[in-house]
Order: sequence, then structure tokens, then C-alpha cells
Amino acid sequence: MKDLLPTLLTLALALPATTSAAAIHALRAESQSDGCSKTHDWAGQTKEFKLTSDGRERNYRLHLPKNYKNGQRAPLIIAYHGSGGTPEDVEQQMRFSEAGVNADMVVAYPAGVNKNWQGPTYATKGVSDKNFTTDLIASLTSNYCIEPSSIFAAGHSNGGGFVGTLACSPGHGGQFAAFAANSGAFYTDVDGDKRCSPASKLTPFLEIHGTKDDVIPYEPTKDGRGGPLPKIPDLMDRWAVRNACDRENKDVSSPAENVQHISWTCGADSTKGAVQHYRIDGHGHSWAEAKSGVDGTKVFMDFFKQNAKK
Repeated sequence: MKDLLPTLLTLALALPATTSAAAIHALRAESQSDGCSKTHDWAGQTKEFKLTSDGRERNYRLHLPKNYKNGQRAPLIIAYHGSGGTPEDVEQQMRFSEAGVNADMVVAYPAGVNKNWQGPTYATKGVSDKNFTTDLIASLTSNYCIEPSSIFAAGHSNGGGFVGTLACSPGHGGQFAAFAANSGAFYTDVDGDKRCSPASKLTPFLEIHGTKDDVIPYEPTKDGRGGPLPKIPDLMDRWAVRNACDRENKDVSSPAENVQHISWTCGADSTKGAVQHYRIDGHGHSWAEAKSGVDGTKVFMDFFKQNAKK
């Protein structure tokens, strides 16, 4: 770290006085040493770690996949639990640590302060989980061999809503190649684009939602526990607009009798499937499993593999 101080000081002095805290965090992440020179002998395992962010000690679990090799860059998933959940919960729920599901991607399972994530009114005031995410990525890329073009965000419920918050963040969302949410609680994306300025012109975004979700309704008629919520079809339409998708020629299919899958082709390069939505008729607030008509774990993994940054 001592060797980095002159470079950091030079870069900091070159920044305009109005540089945001988010930009400084991004600079911090970019200035970390590359973790590909470090060795680890626990591939196929999950371990507990701590990290200090904004003066607060934070916890996370980290899974090194079965095929992790020292010196060989690997994709990274950061998986956010729902309100009241834990890293252990989301690891079991999403199954990204199972070798048969994921043998190649490093997975971080961070813990929210008081088991919640930034966005809803019930989140702990004064906590920036966006800063924590940037600090976590900086720490992981400096200690492990991570492919920077293949970092992905996954979340369920409050964690899914926070994935949406990251996707809308110009200072923190640009670190990710794609975003995926299941039963997302999108408290920060209810008023058009007033609080949403994606860092990239193409921001791949996927959402899975059940029509019988009584916690985060598919088309809410009143506020949720953490404030106003958007109608999911309206939310997906906004992401289609943000990504310059071809809204007249979207692909609509039914992978199961109770499932509607909508996929858009987006951006100047006509990227197929950059924005996707799965509507599951009769499904509640739980993680989508094969018995519900959609295997959310497989859908997320396929989406991430298709949307690494070019």
C-alpha cells in the first residue's frame, strides 16, 4: 500500500474540487494492486471475512469456486440477501457455492447492517452500502485474481432492490457488467429517472417476479414497508428505455405454462437479451425454483455468462 501512496496523491491532486465521494471510492478501487499475484489454497470452500468501510466493520462470506486457479482471472458475483436475511441464507438460497451450479465464478455474500440494505426507509440511516460495495470490490480485486469485466450483482427482495439501486448509480454501478434481481423491492426506482443515472449506456438488467407476491406486489396499490414501490411492468419498461431497447420487437415466450419471459434487444450494438423479465403467475415472494416454473439460479448464471462487458 505504501508504494501506492505517491500515485494516489498525484491522482487526488489532479481531481477537481467538486469530485464526489463516489468518484473517490471508484478511484480507490482502480488504484488497488492486482490480486493475481497472490496465492490461495482453499478453492471449493467458503470462508468468513471482515472489511472496514466508512469506519464501520462489515462482514461477508467468500466462496472460491472449484476451478479457481491462482493467476487465472475469474468472474465475480456479489449476492445480496433479503431484509432480515444473512449471507448464509442467500448462499443456501441462490446455490452459487454448489460446484454443480457454479464451478468458475468467485462469489461474495456480504451482510447488510442490521440485516438490511440501503434504499427503503427501514434501512439503517447513515450507512452507504454503495460505498461498502465499492470497497468490497476493491478489496477482492486486490487479493484475488478477478476479471474486472465480469463482475455481477445478484439479489433477492431488499437485496434485489439494492441491486437496482447499484444499477442506477453513476458512481458505483459502472463496476458491474450486469444486474439481476428476484422479487426485487425497488424503493429507489419509483419516480422515473429522477434517481436513476446508469453509469453505462448499456446496463444489462434482469428481474424475476411472481404475481402472487404479497410482500413486494407485482403491481402494488399501496406503499410497501419501506416506502412507495413501482409496478414491475413499469420498472421493466423504464429499463428498456434506458438501454435503448427495441420495444416494438421484444421476444415473448412461455418456458412454462405459468411463466412469461420477455426479452429485449438493446443498445446501438443490438445486444440480444440485455434486458429480461420473467413473470411467474401464482408465485409468491420466495426465490424462484424449478418447481415454480423458473430456476432462478440457472437463469441468473446464464444471464451473467451472456453479459460480460465487451
